[in-house]
Amino acid sequence: MKNSNKPAQTKMSNRKGPLIINFKNYLEISGDKALSLTKEAERVSEQTDIEIVLSPPQVLLAWLAKNTKLSVIAQHLDVQQPGPSTGFSIPEIVKDVGGAGSLINHSEHPINLNIIRDLIPRLRSLGLLSIVCAKNLAELRDISSIGPDFVAIEPPELIGTKKSISTEKPSLITDSFQHLKLEASRSQLICGAGINSSEDVRIAVQLGSKGILAASSVVKSKNWYEKIYELASQF
Repeated sequence: MKNSNKPAQTKMSNRKGPLIINFKNYLEISGDKALSLTKEAERVSEQTDIEIVLSPPQVLLAWLAKNTKLSVIAQHLDVQQPGPSTGFSIPEIVKDVGGAGSLINHSEHPINLNIIRDLIPRLRSLGLLSIVCAKNLAELRDISSIGPDFVAIEPPELIGTKKSISTEKPSLITDSFQHLKLEASRSQLICGAGINSSEDVRIAVQLGSKGILAASSVVKSKNWYEKIYELASQF
């Protein structure tokens, strides 16, 4: 992955993972606390040799990218072009401040499929990672046909709960993996929604998920290091 004084690289490393931590807009990571979580994630990544990727609020992205060896990605990107637009987050500026890519189409910030079609090749041309969320198998099929780097299958009803996709909907992981394999898709599978424990990660990886997308289970935990280590240790 990139280090803090180099531009974002175009590809993930060959390490296991990624474990992507979505900070969302939780106040637990507001301000300087975001850097504290980042340093704990960095420590776990060094100890386990697991790829850990951070997705902070947009206002914190540049700062964190300059202060960690981990890859830092945006939570969302807009399709507007460089120039006279206001209030949008565009790929070119995310790259220039050290960002490595972006989550796209999270269920808490869904976008139109046509916008995803425009964004993916643009990200690729810039050497940025594209991690596109899908709420079900039908959406995963549509998204994978566009060819992002990763498709993250996340049933919205499980996000932020103690009910994991691994235990509640394991067939969704299997079916998603089989579809990508059958289509010889360039996209790799990530899964999320309710990932709370090492067992959730173990099952997901066993069923074909390359990576994990976690949020509240990490951000709201009482000990960030212990929770990140618990999840990372199962890859």
